[in-house]
Amino acid sequence: MEEKLYQNIDPPQNNPLDIKEPETKEVDKETKKPINKKYLLLIILGSVTFVLLLIAIIVTQTRKGNTSKQEIIPTPSKTMDNPVINDSLIPSPYQEAFQQLDQSFSQDPDLPAPQIDIEVGQ
Repeated sequence: MEEKLYQNIDPPQNNPLDIKEPETKEVDKETKKPINKKYLLLIILGSVTFVLLLIAIIVTQTRKGNTSKQEIIPTPSKTMDNPVINDSLIPSPYQEAFQQLDQSFSQDPDLPAPQIDIEVGQ
């Protein structure tokens, strides 16, 4: 049997040890300096942040100018001094209980203030 040699024979132009490069590529490398992607991303994010900051300042100034011109009218709130229970909405077996509750709420109970335990937490 014939012995097979397993070698990768590279053509001479693809040899990585060959340092010879055409002179045109050297000129191109000197004229074009690549910008690192991190610096490019930093510049883009910085410019976006600066634009958003300017927009926020302009919007804030316009809102401050508009609020001083507007008159603020408070919204009236409903006050229920004497709530009236509609008897037709309460079932008939419970109407008497609700009337007793209304009477007990109308009286002002004179309850003493709750005592504070000073010894708690010691």
